[in-house]
Amino acid sequence: MAKHEVDVTTGIIFRTVLILAGILFLYLILDILALLFIAVIIASAMNPAIDWMERKKVPRTAGVLILYLLLLLVIGAAIFFVGPSIAAQAGDFYQKLPQYLEGVQNSINSLRDAFSAKNINFNYQSFQSSVDGVVSNLPSNIFFGTIGIFSGLISGVIALSLAFYMSIERDGIKKFVAMLVPESHKKYAISLVERIQSKIGKWLLGQLLLMLIIFVLDSVGLYIIGVPYPLILGAFAGLMEVIAYIGPIISAVPGIILGFFISPTIGFLAMLVYLVAQQLEGNIIVPQIMKKAVGLNPIAVIMALLIGAKLGGVLGAILAIPIATAIGLFLSDIMNRQKEAEGAEGL
Repeated sequence: MAKHEVDVTTGIIFRTVLILAGILFLYLILDILALLFIAVIIASAMNPAIDWMERKKVPRTAGVLILYLLLLLVIGAAIFFVGPSIAAQAGDFYQKLPQYLEGVQNSINSLRDAFSAKNINFNYQSFQSSVDGVVSNLPSNIFFGTIGIFSGLISGVIALSLAFYMSIERDGIKKFVAMLVPESHKKYAISLVERIQSKIGKWLLGQLLLMLIIFVLDSVGLYIIGVPYPLILGAFAGLMEVIAYIGPIISAVPGIILGFFISPTIGFLAMLVYLVAQQLEGNIIVPQIMKKAVGLNPIAVIMALLIGAKLGGVLGAILAIPIATAIGLFLSDIMNRQKEAEGAEGL
């Protein structure tokens, strides 16, 4: 009996060590897993169109190539029509950066004087040191930010390449998952993958459309009220839409600050532009585009964003929603099975 207990304990310890080693391994290859998941999202978004073309007698490989060609044409058209204006605005912003930094300095001085006049304890030296640190590190931040952009482009090419090979074979993702699970669980695994693909595919398509709409709304609104660099600010706002709830708030900050540099009136109008865009987004655009594609409540979304950002930074925050959606479907299945089991026991 004692020998049996020792064997059980040893087996538990061995399995625990294996599980911990597996978790550590997955953490070490987190970047690779993120790229793989991005490729799955892209392939899931393309699959309905590819399946439709295949039903119209278009070979699957040709359908994938057509979609990639359309993607390149869209990107090329955006660069051709919008790229020069964005580049010109970026160059102008870089030239005027010292003026804006001087404006920040003047604002800090005014803030210090205001607090001093009202006898409010304000640690000006600490605040000044923080601003000086940001300014002094600005060149290196720009340099490493540029490297990060190129690294992101390379990662994007890798993800698109993976998505290409996932898409050219019919049910390629489901077949890959079926190879990894035991025979007894294959049917459920394939069903789960189908539902996850459908959800995250709709999420990506809806997200891209949402980003485009916000880009147009913010760019046009900021241009009308006279905020400088509306295209850059609009593009930033569109990109930040991929981070739910938090992204729109972050994207509004630079536009409002630039507006106040022009005048208090422009600053408040910039706040109004972002507020109107966010109200349209939250009450009209998102419900109409997303509908029930994701099906997560706001608390789950915020928690997923925080965990994703903690584990994977910006990329983790971006992937948090589709990953949480996949986990939510799996947990929902477990809960439904428990309810069915309890109902069967009640009978």
